[in-house]
Amino acid sequence: MTTNVMPTPNASWVDTPPISPPLRRANGRLLTRMSWLDKLSNPLQKWLHKVYGQPGQPSYKIKDWLNGVWLGHTLHPVLVDIPLGAWMVSTMFDLCWLGNNDRVYERGADMALWLGLAGATGAAASGLTQWADTDGPERRTGMLHGLLNGGITVLNLTSALLRLGGQRRTAITLSTTAYAVALYSAYLGGELAYSSGVGANHVAWEGGSDDFVAVMDEKDLAPGKLTRVDAAGIPAVLYKDGSSIYALAATCSHMGGPLDEGRCEKGVVYCPWHNSGFNLQDGSVANSPAVYAQPTFAVRTRNGKIELRRLEHA
Repeated sequence: MTTNVMPTPNASWVDTPPISPPLRRANGRLLTRMSWLDKLSNPLQKWLHKVYGQPGQPSYKIKDWLNGVWLGHTLHPVLVDIPLGAWMVSTMFDLCWLGNNDRVYERGADMALWLGLAGATGAAASGLTQWADTDGPERRTGMLHGLLNGGITVLNLTSALLRLGGQRRTAITLSTTAYAVALYSAYLGGELAYSSGVGANHVAWEGGSDDFVAVMDEKDLAPGKLTRVDAAGIPAVLYKDGSSIYALAATCSHMGGPLDEGRCEKGVVYCPWHNSGFNLQDGSVANSPAVYAQPTFAVRTRNGKIELRRLEHA
């Protein structure tokens, strides 16, 4: 007896790509068609890199500050809450004013609108600085995000000026439209942060051994050369300076670049991708775009072997 086995109509998980939510799929198709954004991104990024210069230059300190090195956290998501929150309050007051024309709502809406405009300045500066070191799809998404935010700011500024001239209903139409667009732009920002990891700490979830583990023979470590090793499944980079040996996590906290392929100058390891700098001794950020300290390892030599133990970081 022969049994005919019919092919299953359901493809295996190997053959079936994950299905994204409808909004994400639509957004992806939209961005795929917007290749013209790259033509704007290229000269703008080059200009920003020229303005900020290289690590160690005074102008680069501005970049460090706007990225949030002093904060130990990306600055843009902190500042962006100011315009979004203020414009939401302004929209609510506007809707209340449309109901009864109360002067209290009128003044509240206007004050919140101007507060949002003031906050948008800092949010734009920090966002543009963070975007300057993005690549690929993230760069294109960030460019659209920035253009939308620029248009939103223009609409709200126009609305604020119209209010001064007594054209409140027209002004409310503009600012309400701006807030609706801001919601979509905020969605793009969320995609960058939570889906693509822009601004996230890319070594936050790396583990490590609580005990010392041997990683290589001490005699094989060349002085003055970044050397990649495996420390209980965690990539680490070693550097020998005289009789001292230093060890950092090899994955850059900024965007995951391989620090062992970078360079070390004057006690600072520089990532080859975006030039983030980390101090060898303690992993602290020497310069942006990284803002999160690089995990370090305790180092010891025993029986001719270099041994590492992951250190805890705040």
